[in-house]
Amino acid sequence: MSLKLVIANKNYSSWSMRPWVLLKQFGIPFEEIMLKFHSPEWEHDLPRYSPSRLVPVLWNGEPESGQSSWESTAIFETVAEAFPQHAVWPRDAAARNHARCVVAEMHAGFRALRSSMPMSIRADYAGLGMTADVAKNIERIEAIWREARANFGSKTSSPFLYGEFSAADAMFAPVVMRFQTYRPALAADTLAYCAAVTATTSVAHWIKDALFETEFVAEDEPYASPAP
Repeated sequence: MSLKLVIANKNYSSWSMRPWVLLKQFGIPFEEIMLKFHSPEWEHDLPRYSPSRLVPVLWNGEPESGQSSWESTAIFETVAEAFPQHAVWPRDAAARNHARCVVAEMHAGFRALRSSMPMSIRADYAGLGMTADVAKNIERIEAIWREARANFGSKTSSPFLYGEFSAADAMFAPVVMRFQTYRPALAADTLAYCAAVTATTSVAHWIKDALFETEFVAEDEPYASPAP
């Protein structure tokens, strides 16, 4: 396969982060194509690269002539089918079912968290963005992680949700980034899981690249101080 992954800014694009981290963590080769938000490339090239006019998009072959997969969860499935030697989803049937459910829940929900705590890896907005609805979202996320670890992950020596790193961990990686930026009060087991995700080679690589970016996207920086 000749894979190309179309993404946006690493500091801001939580959806781009998910399949990028998954591919990197499993050592699956791919070419990165970055179209930064509000750039000329975004305006000019996005229609060619993305059927939905959104990122991420995974191409097998050349854009427009190859096969495209868009939406993070669809990309997970494409990768799982193409690379069955990697446990993109947990091998255990019960764990796999649970992982697919929580990935779908993350994909469809947690709108308060997304809205009030947009991902900005470079920023430090400790204590900001908290609302009653965000608190409920965080409570639910902690419950998901705790249940996955208790029923599946804790049966192994690995620190991730279902034992070895999987699509579920990639799906929640941007949430870990948000927790680092906004620093809400979190339980000890939540903090331990966040530390494990942040320490993976793929997430550490993504963070390093994000910190080198200088672009400012206003809609993702609602708490930034205005320029003097």
